[in-house]
Amino acid sequence: MSNVTMRNIYQSGQLKMEDDNKLIYLTPSEPIVYVSNYWIYKQMPSVKQWVNDIETQSTMHKAQGSNHLSFTFPENETPDDQLLKEIKDKDFELSYLELYAISPEELNFNTTIDIDVQFVTQDNIEDYLSIHQVFAKPFGDDYLQQSTEIIRDQFVDDNKDRIIAYKGTIPVGIMDLIKSEDTIEIDGFGVLPDYQRQGIGEVMQSFVATVANNRTIILVADGEDTAKDMYLKQGYVYISYSYNVLKEHIN
Repeated sequence: MSNVTMRNIYQSGQLKMEDDNKLIYLTPSEPIVYVSNYWIYKQMPSVKQWVNDIETQSTMHKAQGSNHLSFTFPENETPDDQLLKEIKDKDFELSYLELYAISPEELNFNTTIDIDVQFVTQDNIEDYLSIHQVFAKPFGDDYLQQSTEIIRDQFVDDNKDRIIAYKGTIPVGIMDLIKSEDTIEIDGFGVLPDYQRQGIGEVMQSFVATVANNRTIILVADGEDTAKDMYLKQGYVYISYSYNVLKEHIN
């Protein structure tokens, strides 16, 4: 677990370029998906470098129909005051993610709720998508439609195992699992609002533990979201953080 870093987190975008300072993800087939089109810095940029990079990324994104700018700063490094001022002055939104990990044997909840957790197949993909659309809707109709089409067309062949939970016959929760040699990442984890705080999420996480095969379970949480407090109470270990800046609607 001590070797887990943000580099273990799955990147859905296409790696366009990598050098000593950054990785550039550019995915023309998914232009409006933020996490498929952004830069990850390996070293903290100077203000001058970041301003230049804004112009370069803007040109790249506009060329493929992306309407946002997004940069992730190096793991466990906080932008200095000068860079923070520039971020604010240029109307970027600043946020941060936190990485958590737990071993499968420690993820064991005592719950009596009757929930059926299954892998998603052609037979229940529409149930999965009905929940996905609830969580995608706040990001706009274009994102909802594009992300739904991508999942429907690619879910059989993509790098994720998709999971759905039923309470009786009602689909109530979904999550994605991304497996590597040493880790299994929980992503896209959500329970419908009317069914939250009933232990359904705990049952779903217990299911992950049964299929992890000794892999370390990892996930990222919004640093300002109260969900991270829940993960700590459940036994997850905090690993690291990374800051991100986002600007929407650049055209």
